[in-house]
Amino acid sequence: MKEANLKFTRFNNWVWRNLPGCREIVKIVTASMDGRLSWREWVLMKVHLFSCDSCVNFLKQVTFIRTALRHSEEKLDRENSDIRLSDESRRRLKEKLRFES
Repeated sequence: MKEANLKFTRFNNWVWRNLPGCREIVKIVTASMDGRLSWREWVLMKVHLFSCDSCVNFLKQVTFIRTALRHSEEKLDRENSDIRLSDESRRRLKEKLRFES
């Protein structure tokens, strides 16, 4: 994994002192995967990502994992589309579950 290459510029120092830290940005990045961000969250995330290689790496890793999982799920759905329980097996399962409840 690539080491974070922190550049101590005036802009980066200002960002790190005045805007939310990496922990908060990780929460925002994760939320961005599940839905839309507010305008404020989006701007905070983009400015932070501009100044922080570690969070850029985190975003790349999360995006890669989500893509890999999505593709593997699609592949499993295609491969297992022919696998079905027989009507008799379904009836027996329902019967067992009914008695255990």
